[in-house]
Amino acid sequence: MDETTLYYGPSTSRCNSGAQEYLIFLIPGNPGLIPYYDPFLSALHHLLEASTTLPSSNFHLCGHSLRGFETTDGNVPHLAGLQDQIRYVDDRLYDRVDEIRHNTGHSPKVILMGHSVGAYILLEIIRRHRMRIESMMHQDFDLIGGVLLFPTITHIARSPSGIVASTLLSIPHSAYIASTVAKAFMYFIPSSFLYWLIRYVMRFPDHAARTTAAFIKSPIGIEESLFLGKDEMDQITDDRWGKEIWGAATEPGTNSKDTISSNLVFFWGRHDAWVAKRTRNDLINARGFREPPSQKKRSSSGLTDSLVEEWKPSMFIDDGRIPHGFCIKHSEVVAEKVQTWVEDIIINHERM
Repeated sequence: MDETTLYYGPSTSRCNSGAQEYLIFLIPGNPGLIPYYDPFLSALHHLLEASTTLPSSNFHLCGHSLRGFETTDGNVPHLAGLQDQIRYVDDRLYDRVDEIRHNTGHSPKVILMGHSVGAYILLEIIRRHRMRIESMMHQDFDLIGGVLLFPTITHIARSPSGIVASTLLSIPHSAYIASTVAKAFMYFIPSSFLYWLIRYVMRFPDHAARTTAAFIKSPIGIEESLFLGKDEMDQITDDRWGKEIWGAATEPGTNSKDTISSNLVFFWGRHDAWVAKRTRNDLINARGFREPPSQKKRSSSGLTDSLVEEWKPSMFIDDGRIPHGFCIKHSEVVAEKVQTWVEDIIINHERM
């Protein structure tokens, strides 16, 4: 693997040729460097491998950096906007599914994870996946669930940080100007000294300090981050998804158990500068699962309201102080939460 990819596969002691293959595919936020998430994926991999809840399961945990965040010179891509990143991540997901099929002889069931803008990309990939299934073009893989961490999926420009970012990024050529100034300044600072500043002055752990230093020194990383950020401010506005994402008993297309809508988990920070509280609360009230299954009430459709609610995503707000950038210093505590949600997604899927 190169610096743009992380992968943790089934251990030799656990690997079972007759077990179900699961691909847990992580989509990073912005800046989209996957090495930030190494401790998180490593901790989650360890927890799933040690768990006795799903013994007949082989877990493949994988993530890719977003396009434009390569940290070495070479074939430097053009700047990628939000729609470019969605297509890029979609391609990388299919590459990984095909690789597991080739190596194991079995098609994996897929659970997506997305952080920050990666959660928006996750929902768009689900939408594209459903469109493929419903078009009956071909038998697609089973996409059985998603975990959205600190998601920025509506009106990001209304958040406290979004207000500042949207104002600055509205200045013409701001991404180019800011990145050029940063490059000129950083040209005179050795990478080793930059790492030292980030590690000991900003008190970043080693993996985050190395990744941040590499990001700052990368060919187009700063400009790509700002360019993508401008697209986020412009495009992440109203809730744009319909029942294929949010609602109630979608039709199962060519895959008999592909019911992604019932297996989404959202996790927000209580105090997140990139998510406006009103926007978050409005989304939870409109789209989230609220009523316990035991409280059954007949609806006009003939279904119970509780059954309709059960198809809605589960949405949680952190009861602690986990920050938006959890992958810097809070990987282990988030991995423990995600382990439970991943196991629940698989168990719920198997019951369908």
